[in-house]
Amino acid sequence: MSSVAPSTALAYLDPQYWNDRFSNEEHYEWFKDYSHFRHLIQAHLKPNSTVLELGCGNSQLCEELYKDGITETTCIDLSAVAVEKMQRRLALKGYKEIKVLQADMLDLPFSDGCFDVIIEKGTMVTNNDVLFVDSRDPWNLPPATVTKVMATLKGVHRVLKPDGIFISISFGQPHFRRPLFDAPEFTWSVEWSTFGDGFHYFFYVLKKGKRSSDGKGSGESFEMPSICLLHEELESEDYLFRTNIDEMNN
Repeated sequence: MSSVAPSTALAYLDPQYWNDRFSNEEHYEWFKDYSHFRHLIQAHLKPNSTVLELGCGNSQLCEELYKDGITETTCIDLSAVAVEKMQRRLALKGYKEIKVLQADMLDLPFSDGCFDVIIEKGTMVTNNDVLFVDSRDPWNLPPATVTKVMATLKGVHRVLKPDGIFISISFGQPHFRRPLFDAPEFTWSVEWSTFGDGFHYFFYVLKKGKRSSDGKGSGESFEMPSICLLHEELESEDYLFRTNIDEMNN
């Protein structure tokens, strides 16, 4: 279990928590590392893809993508501490093509249509991820939470190329995600897969410009996967995060 895990999930909303954490923690992967979903993400990447990673923190995702030939990656995080440490780490490894910027995903500082693929992993829009930790009822979101989520999604949609792809990796189940992803202002289709041996994590793929003519993002049905917790899952902060959210909902 991470020594920097907070006592309450609400701490995840505090920027100072993240600065303190990143000052003392070199690496942490939310929702499994790259090896667990590599088979899913590779189908949507090409060697010349321009990639944006939202909320990079101290993840090694951009480095793993680099090793797979995806070198034109831009990483952003709100924490200046995380950005500075990531910049130093990448420079030491010689990954000069990867850019790391301090930026807010609610107000992306990029021009329209400039990325082929945008990736977020545990950062954005689920009932169990960072923007939603103050939402006690995932069926009835507070207006402030919806505003933040929609601002992020609108920004992602704007900076994606006309045929770009948004990949979201999350605990959030489709019946909570679809009402947001399927908002009428978006032109993307919505698909998902799952991965993981204990908790099932959702791997969402939103393809801009591929929404069906009836205005629906996807017609897939959903069956909740069974949950079988392994010892390593019980010790992970993912489990603590999910447990704390569930406690808030009680």
